[in-house]
Amino acid sequence: MTRPTMEELRASMPVSRKGLYAAAPGTGPDGKTCHDCAFLRYTGNVKKHPKCGKVNYTHGDATTILTRTPACKHFEGAT
Repeated sequence: MTRPTMEELRASMPVSRKGLYAAAPGTGPDGKTCHDCAFLRYTGNVKKHPKCGKVNYTHGDATTILTRTPACKHFEGAT
């Protein structure tokens, strides 16, 4: 599976006020947030920068998401 480039993602994916999400926030299950998702990833050595694992993220602030954001349609429950 090849991942799209950052340019392709920015052109096709919704970008919220903060971060780069795989789909529009709020399109997933009711009551679930990014914090509950199996695709949540962190960069940095102190879990400081949450990222969406469904997209190609960078280690900078531009792709940092808010974990309290309502889940998107790609949500999968963490096990």
